[in-house]
Amino acid sequence: MADETPVQVLHEPERRAQTKSYMWLLRSGEDDGVPIILYKYSETRARDTAVDFLEGFQGYLMCDGYSGYNKVKTAKRLACWAHIRRYLIDAIPKGKQLDYTQPAVQGVMYTNQLFDKEDKIRQKYKSPDAIKEERLSQEKPVVEGFLSWLEKQNPARGSRSDKAPTYIRNRREHLAAYLGMGAAVFRIIFPRMQSGRSSLAEKGGCSVIPRQEHRQVP
Repeated sequence: MADETPVQVLHEPERRAQTKSYMWLLRSGEDDGVPIILYKYSETRARDTAVDFLEGFQGYLMCDGYSGYNKVKTAKRLACWAHIRRYLIDAIPKGKQLDYTQPAVQGVMYTNQLFDKEDKIRQKYKSPDAIKEERLSQEKPVVEGFLSWLEKQNPARGSRSDKAPTYIRNRREHLAAYLGMGAAVFRIIFPRMQSGRSSLAEKGGCSVIPRQEHRQVP
């Protein structure tokens, strides 16, 4: 799993305190081993940082929609279903959360089914082979139904309701990739970063202030 978040660095040589920097994070999967979490500080969000950070990596890579990860050619890409659900939730008009005629509400219902099934499968099964078998049996029909639903969506271009379908369509080829790989993760999970000054990326005596927290995406 990989992600990057803006940070504010104080007293960095030749840079203003208000200049946006980035903390890059890489976390190992959910294979019941001790999680490995790596942090990398960068002055920019340049895509070459992702390539340098993941140089030599071969395996499954789950990340958001940032195109910089597209240059990591040796990785098998996965889409994060938590990001998918969040975009759909954000697309629901105010006060319409229980209006099942709303396309975004329908999309959320599909993702909620997947989250429920995935949690139950992971609680009951531990081996990658068993997880793969259950995902193909229980989750694949839901994913297929979701993709069929997605094809029918035709919101006005540029509208609020268009943002989620566009985001999802741009990741369509990666949505079902996790089903056939029991060791692959379903959503991005990262540790919380303390708000306020942090020593995670101190560089040359600089203080770092994360602009947001990394945590399991709802």
